[in-house]
Amino acid sequence: MKRCSKALAVVLSVLFLLQSFFVTSFAAFDDKSLTQEEWNAVYADLRDENTLPTLCVGADETQLNICWHAAKETAQPKVRLAKNASMTDFVEFTGETTPAENDEQLVCRVTMTGIEENTVYYYQWLGDDSWSEPYKYESKGFDSFKMMLIGDIQIGGQSYDNPEEQSRIGYVWQSVLDEALTENPDISFLLSPGDNTSTGNAADEWQTLLMPEYTRSLPMALAIGNHDKKGMMYDYYTHMPNEFFGEYFTGLDRDFWFRYGDVLYLMFDACSGSAADHRAMAKEAVEANPDAKWRIGVMHQGLYAPGIAALEPETGILLNAVFQPIFEMYDLDIVFTGHTHMQGRSHFISDGLIVGKAESGKTYTDPKGIIYLNTNACCDQGSMEDMSKWPHTAYAFEDADVTTYSTIEFTEDTMAIRTLRGDNSELLDSITIKKTKGFEDGKIRLTVRTLFYKIIELFGLIYLKIDEIAVAIRGGHF
Repeated sequence: MKRCSKALAVVLSVLFLLQSFFVTSFAAFDDKSLTQEEWNAVYADLRDENTLPTLCVGADETQLNICWHAAKETAQPKVRLAKNASMTDFVEFTGETTPAENDEQLVCRVTMTGIEENTVYYYQWLGDDSWSEPYKYESKGFDSFKMMLIGDIQIGGQSYDNPEEQSRIGYVWQSVLDEALTENPDISFLLSPGDNTSTGNAADEWQTLLMPEYTRSLPMALAIGNHDKKGMMYDYYTHMPNEFFGEYFTGLDRDFWFRYGDVLYLMFDACSGSAADHRAMAKEAVEANPDAKWRIGVMHQGLYAPGIAALEPETGILLNAVFQPIFEMYDLDIVFTGHTHMQGRSHFISDGLIVGKAESGKTYTDPKGIIYLNTNACCDQGSMEDMSKWPHTAYAFEDADVTTYSTIEFTEDTMAIRTLRGDNSELLDSITIKKTKGFEDGKIRLTVRTLFYKIIELFGLIYLKIDEIAVAIRGGHF
């Protein structure tokens, strides 16, 4: 009997150790949940600051970008990276400083390199003449990984100079991150299709965006939306990789791209009609990554969002003319959008036509066409119009009061897309794409399409001039 008890104890000990190993391995994000009261205290303490850092994706999976504000007299763009919380044997990285939106500060930008997969790191940035506390970052797998999509975070809501509304939206943002990362501890990074803040002019909106501690462990790739375009704050609070400023872009205008594993991400500033610059960025990115297995497009306005917004002249004619040919030229697999505050997904689209059904819960192998996935928002989620009646819509979520998030998981030959409720992670929609072929050698097709696209580029330049006048008249972007 004693031998059995000893044997049982050994078995239980081994099981406990195994359980501890798996919990440790997959509990990538420390619990940073907050009650409403705790959030209110955090918001009250930090709302008048602007020195929280923005952790951004790097040019590839082995890099991380970070930026923060520091006093002009003491600003030093330095970051330490170590594999333990005591920060021994750290590696120090030095970046650069650029002007801030005020005369008292500078923006520090640093790139950390040499990130290894499935590794726990701790990092510190040099603030106002002192090192921050160490923050944990846990890298995930590089060959297979999962990313998260949340749209129109829009800190500040639809109101202006309203701290109560800003705090409310901030807590929704905090709560969605808490729900999503608790249920998906293997998320590698967050992608936003734009409208990250509301006014584009307020530093406190960016401070609120960065208040959840989850953002210290979650790299972000933030596209530009029309609300971001209302001011220049995006320029001072982000450090995106491979920024492309083009020949005709002005002001805040920019695209950027990055690579993670076998996936190439093309991030477009859809508020600029400079077709020539958008095509040039896509060309640069694709030619620099000929071995990428997947190509993902990101823009703010939803070309095939659910609801009537996709049929409005600006989206249905102008933006379609500028962006859809680029997506076709460079064989994109999926495009992430936002703007309408309506969650939904299209069927497979090619040159404006439905070329295949994309039903929820199914797997499609080597499909023709592009899927367009549109997000709702952390605020003003959408209208209550019937969104499922439009031919391009494969799925629509019509609860205007519920925030959603999507996960996109890549394996060697599949891309699995899942959309879930932001309050309880109930599965709303899913679809899987299996790819057994590489991109076709379409040099002749690309050449022909590029020649025809020159017409669009010309009209894009005309539109830019008209838009400059319109923006000047109304005092900013729509």
